Amino acid sequence: MIVEFRYGPKKKLGSITINSLVEIAPSETKRWSERLDPGENLHIVALEHFIGVGKGGWSDNGHILSKSEINPWIEWVENPTGMEPTGTKGYFGYCGRDYYTEVGGITDVNTYEAFPTGYNFPVVEGEALYMHCYGANFTDRPVAFHHAVRVIYW
Repeated sequence: MIVEFRYGPKKKLGSITINSLVEIAPSETKRWSERLDPGENLHIVALEHFIGVGKGGWSDNGHILSKSEINPWIEWVENPTGMEPTGTKGYFGYCGRDYYTEVGGITDVNTYEAFPTGYNFPVVEGEALYMHCYGANFTDRPVAFHHAVRVIYW
């Protein structure tokens, strides 16, 4: 898709997906990261988030993006609930699904996040982009946690 900006040259938009599917044992919490090496310069202008839990299982989970390989979920929480990435520099694109959503009948989360006009998050060729994930399984059976982010860039 070619996008014409009000000020400046036309830009061709591209997309690339970071995807993760992890099974978590009953009553356990996991924190993991997925690494994307795009091999080109990215000027990220929007994100499409997806979080799903196998068979609509009760859970507390989320993901956040960064160029840092440090998974912040490890530092943010001592137990499976009560964490939020408030005021932490160097991380963006937070998307979460709390354990109350199942009560409301929502089994998956789909969120579109566009950056303000004229702004982008750059990832220079040679740098990596990380999706840091967190999942807490409150059930008595194994549950699959699916996190995905489609990165839209020029």
